[in-house]
Amino acid sequence: MLTSKIKSARLVDLLFVALLLSFAIAIAYPRWRAWVDWRDEGLLAYGTVRVMNGEIPHRDFVSLQPPLSYYASAVVFKVFGTSLLSLRIFGLSIFLLLPLLIYAVGRNFIGPILSFAAAAPACVLGLPYFRFVPFAVWQGIAASFAAALFFIPATSTKRQWLAFPAGLLTAISLFLRHDQAVYTIIALFVLVIALHFIDSVSRNNLRRALLLWLSGIAIVSVPLLVAWWRIGALPEMFRQLIVFPFATYRKTSSLPFPRLFAQGSFLDTAEAFLFYLPPLVQAIASLYIVQSIIRRRFRFREAVLTFFIVWSTLFYLQVLVRSDLTHLLMTLTPFFLLTVFSWSIVLEIIAHRSRIDIVLSVALAIVISSFLWILRPVMLPDMSKEIEQLNLPRGGVRVAPAAVIANLFQSLKAFVPPNRSILALPYQPMAYFLAERRNPTRWNYLWPGDQTARDYENLIEQAERDPPIVVLLSQQREVAMFAPTIIEYIEAHYDRTDNVGDIAIYVRREPN
Repeated sequence: MLTSKIKSARLVDLLFVALLLSFAIAIAYPRWRAWVDWRDEGLLAYGTVRVMNGEIPHRDFVSLQPPLSYYASAVVFKVFGTSLLSLRIFGLSIFLLLPLLIYAVGRNFIGPILSFAAAAPACVLGLPYFRFVPFAVWQGIAASFAAALFFIPATSTKRQWLAFPAGLLTAISLFLRHDQAVYTIIALFVLVIALHFIDSVSRNNLRRALLLWLSGIAIVSVPLLVAWWRIGALPEMFRQLIVFPFATYRKTSSLPFPRLFAQGSFLDTAEAFLFYLPPLVQAIASLYIVQSIIRRRFRFREAVLTFFIVWSTLFYLQVLVRSDLTHLLMTLTPFFLLTVFSWSIVLEIIAHRSRIDIVLSVALAIVISSFLWILRPVMLPDMSKEIEQLNLPRGGVRVAPAAVIANLFQSLKAFVPPNRSILALPYQPMAYFLAERRNPTRWNYLWPGDQTARDYENLIEQAERDPPIVVLLSQQREVAMFAPTIIEYIEAHYDRTDNVGDIAIYVRREPN
């Protein structure tokens, strides 16, 4: 009897996993190779090329992301070839994996239907908005969820050994996206503390799981930190990943929180409401936890809810600095689980009232489906424009106008010898990747306020040690405002020869 129930449960899970993958593939199929992100995708793609050429992140070039994301992408390039297509294959893999991880984490606590409900929104409110580029944040989220998937059963079952691979994955997530990994570590610690007060959970098992988890983290992180310290990358890593966000990023890149009732259209209002929904749900769930403690009804269910509240809230902190849709979507994966688990508690409370249960469940499904449908134009890239295959060795994606872009980079490759450099300013690192020519400086981007006057002088000094034959300059007026020395350098040594769109092309002036 028990065996048949287990088989039946597995069949149900397989059915929901198949439905989840089908939904994800339906979203991804027409979109995963569409368009190019010239900025951030270029940073990842060209940073990976620099790593493959032997350069060390942070020491040899400036990066706002931890180093492991470049090495993970380098492995993908080694296997599938160096191209945007390979990068999108990596992104597509993460996109298909993440809903499965959300579903699997949810199945530790709730049934297949609610686990599916937690995982399905990730197929829309996530990587499709990022054009399926495997940014460090998505690599880190996948590793963090995989760590939680292993760690959770280690705390509440006899399989404490699962905490060790959870520790390995936690350490990996630290070097993929450090802030979100720290949030996950804190949330898992909170889970252990909360479970410590549950009589049905063995404290010895908790201590054993915690020790194995910490051991797994140490085995990966300590050798990597020692290695990066010995090659001179650790001090720069600390400055770029820890000091910079607090000292500079919050000043130069912060965006105000959207006002809910000051939006121009219904779509804008729905988008703004998405910013307010997580703290609303977190606050309600927190009130429930407080009253559970006061009434001495804090049990396993409440311990798990506490974990989801902390995990979701910590992730959401990222939105408080830069309140745009891009950064909001990075924070929502734990929120999906918090919402659905909270709903499961509501269903338990009204379990004896079947009609209310059905009505509320149907109403919730309609609200969620309608909300995702309303946000569809914002989250999913526009496929209505004519896009064509980018005919370059490192292409493999579809863009518009493909012929103009291909002609630009083919001309660059023909004009600039392979042993010479180019400079793409202020923020077009994709040019280095597609033109297959190097950047002679440590900076792959310029952003108002991120660099100092001394940084601009260093950039010019580095460029003159390996003089670029061509400079691609966009947003010249803006660059002249925040980095006038860069414009002066270009005008002193280069002649403007052509324009492609908003990009001015400068060629190195022959010495007299």
